[in-house]
Amino acid sequence: TATVAGRDAYQLLIKPKQSGSTIGSVRIAGDAENGVPLKFTLSAASGGKAVVDAGFTKVDFSRPAASTFSFTPPKGAKVTEADELETGKDERGAAQKALPGQLAELDGFEGLNVIGKGWTSIAEIKTPGGKGLPAAGSDEVPAEAQGFLDALGDKVTGKFGSGTVFKTRLVNALLTDDGSVYVGAVTKDALVRAADAAAK
Repeated sequence: TATVAGRDAYQLLIKPKQSGSTIGSVRIAGDAENGVPLKFTLSAASGGKAVVDAGFTKVDFSRPAASTFSFTPPKGAKVTEADELETGKDERGAAQKALPGQLAELDGFEGLNVIGKGWTSIAEIKTPGGKGLPAAGSDEVPAEAQGFLDALGDKVTGKFGSGTVFKTRLVNALLTDDGSVYVGAVTKDALVRAADAAAK
């Protein structure tokens, strides 16, 4: 269905079914002959130029000559054969066993909660101290700096109180005045709805 780097390719098109996602589509072009991914395109729901558009312009699937991989160790170098590496197996095994435990600790990261599933998942993060951006007119920030902070985002209100939404074409974040952060590849309205639901 496409040609990439002069090669025939099939395209896999993935689109979110849920409303509220800022992701319009993900398109992956795979080589028609051997299935190797040749191009990846991520488009925003708002349209315009692709957010990510990465692919090959030239591809050569010919097998390299065996001589390409020949290696002559420099004089005086110590050479260790593959079967001699077995002596370090216990240390590597211990590291591999420890890794899942470390990942489990990250999964239970205090203050992090994931709201929703799939394309419209939103990460809710409780910041230490429960404090958001300084309020307008406070002594913490000069008036000029406050004007700059206000220009960076959109002020929003809801059941959660008030806050500021910082937007990009793909990822948006809501920082509430009480210090909670809601972030995801979702629209501003989806962030406000998530913050309202969490406030109940």
